[in-house]
Amino acid sequence: MVSFNKTIQAGNLTRDPELRFTTEGIPVCEFGLAVNRVRSKDKDAVDFFDVTAWRELGETIAKYKKKGDPVLVEGRLTYSSWEAQDGSGAKRSKVTITAENVQFLGNGSPPDDATSQGARGAKGDSQGQSDVGEEDFEDEDTPF
Repeated sequence: MVSFNKTIQAGNLTRDPELRFTTEGIPVCEFGLAVNRVRSKDKDAVDFFDVTAWRELGETIAKYKKKGDPVLVEGRLTYSSWEAQDGSGAKRSKVTITAENVQFLGNGSPPDDATSQGARGAKGDSQGQSDVGEEDFEDEDTPF
């Protein structure tokens, strides 16, 4: 079976990022993203996405970004479902983007003192795993 889950979206934050911490103390940042889409010659449409960023990536976004700032989000789609709490028992579901990499666009880039592992290449998820960036490898480390 083939599986591939990757999305890349460029747009503007629809609200200030919200940084909170899990009960284990892991930082998680949530924000909205608006992405313009050309429907026809005269009409544009806007798609809205909820984005979640974990750990250092989330902390960096919360520190440097605000509503209206442009960003490019690379990540995966995450599906969740639950039962409504209004007593109706209705099923609800939502697809969000779990960010693996966020690039700051425009003039809102972090200053040089921001960690390069923050919004410019940190790749992490809610399980505490992270990928190693290209800059961490040297030619001698290549197995071929």
